[in-house]
Parts: sequence; C-alpha cells; structure tokens
Amino acid sequence: MSTATAIDDANRQGESAPVAPITTGHRDPILAVGKICAWATLIICLLPIPVVFAVSTTRSWREGFWAGGFTLDWLVQGWERISGNFSYSLQIAAIVLVLNVAIGYPAAWLLARRRFPGRQVAMAITTMPIAIPGIALALGLILSYPTLRPGGYLLVAGHLLYTAPFFIGTLTPALADGRVRDVEQVAMTLGAGAFRRWLTVTVPQTRTALLAATIMVLTLSLGEFNVSFFLFTPVEQPLPVELYSSYITNRLEIAAASTMWFLALVVPAAVVLELAGGTKVGQA
Repeated sequence: MSTATAIDDANRQGESAPVAPITTGHRDPILAVGKICAWATLIICLLPIPVVFAVSTTRSWREGFWAGGFTLDWLVQGWERISGNFSYSLQIAAIVLVLNVAIGYPAAWLLARRRFPGRQVAMAITTMPIAIPGIALALGLILSYPTLRPGGYLLVAGHLLYTAPFFIGTLTPALADGRVRDVEQVAMTLGAGAFRRWLTVTVPQTRTALLAATIMVLTLSLGEFNVSFFLFTPVEQPLPVELYSSYITNRLEIAAASTMWFLALVVPAAVVLELAGGTKVGQA
C-alpha cells in the first residue's frame, strides 16, 4: 500500500468516525431552567384544550363538568355552524398563499441576492405591517379603497399585508444561504438554465423554508381576527369572525364546540411543520 493511499484511508476513517461529545460531568443550570420554562409554557398552552373539550361535550356546562352526561350534540351543531365559514376562510387562505408566492417569492429573491441603494429601507417596509395594529391596517384599507370591500377584495388584501412579512422573512435567509448559491453555480457551469436551476436546485435546497412559509401563511390567514373583523362582508364571514359571533350570541357549549373544530383544523398544520423539520425552519 502506498503512502498516499494510506493517508487517504486515514482521512476517510477520520471523517467517518463519530466525534465524542465533550462532557464536563456537571449539569448546566441554564439548560435545566430552560427545560422547566419550556415544559411550563407547554402545559399553560395545552391546558385550555381539554377544558374546552369538556365544555363542548357537556350537556349543561353551568352545572359542572359533564353535568347531565357526555354528549356529542354540541360538536355536531358546532360543525354545522362553522363548516361554511371554514370553507370560505380556506378559499381566502389559498388565494393569499398564491399571491404571496407570486409577489413575496420574487421580493425575497431580490432582497437575498441583490445589493442595491435603499435595500435596508425596502426590508424595513416589508416588515412594517407586523408593527401596525390590525385595526389600523383594516381601517386604512377601508378609507383608501371603499369600493373594493363588498367583493371581498379588501379582505384578501388585508390578509396579504398581514402574512407577506412572514413569508418574505422566512424565505430571504434561505435564498441568501451561500451553500445554496454554490450549488446553483455548479449547476450553471454544467449548462443548466435559469429556470432549470431554480426548479431543480433552488426549490429543493430551500424546501424547508418554503414549506414553513406556506404553512405559516395558511395558519395565520385562517386564524386572523382583527383584519377579518373589520373587512368581512355580511354575505361571507371568515371563521374567526364566526367564532367570535358564537361566543357572544350562542350558548357557551356551542362556542366551545366551534373552537374545538377550529383547533382540529389548524393545529395539525403546526404539527406538520414540526415534523417537516422544526429546527431547520427556525434557522430559515
């Protein structure tokens, strides 16, 4: 065996050998406190769900937990009440997602790949809707474009303004990643055109961020209340507005049942996001 071959074998073995973690033998107090806080936050966030479920399956909640027995009648009535609203909200969310891809993706590409005068101002403008209260955003749209409200166009515009900063903010770091650009350069040297590089390199390399942005837009649009409450039309009401109406006009059991259906439709999206790579999404 030659010396060069031996060196190559040693290098390959060194690269494949696992690196043993460095342990100090002491428990990190900061990590311990962080875990406690994380578990406390999880419990606080999840505790209302079984309570809402209990209310939605109790015949008469005023008398206590499952007073009068367990029932699914409220859940049936809750679904009958919000099914049409959910379908309408899903349509709005789908339209908003398409607009985000059509407008937000090129904007994220420009901010990630080009250095131009006013770039920092442009980045600040893309995040500005987050700092504006939903009520102010909705009133501004109503005062500026009153004729567009009856057709539901203002509702779509409000949801777009509210979700676009999250879509652009999630994709921009992923598109600016130097590793993605290096792979694109390799594909270009091999003769791949711009569209083919985008389809076969850029999209697969940034799929985690793209999936995160997609689910974020859908869940934010489905759950947005402030903008929806001021921009909805009497003919069609988004799901959050109907939930609010249920709480102020109906029995608490029906309102809780409607909430359970809302959670059943929205929470799985967050679970899919985590299963798709939550840590990578957080880095996007």
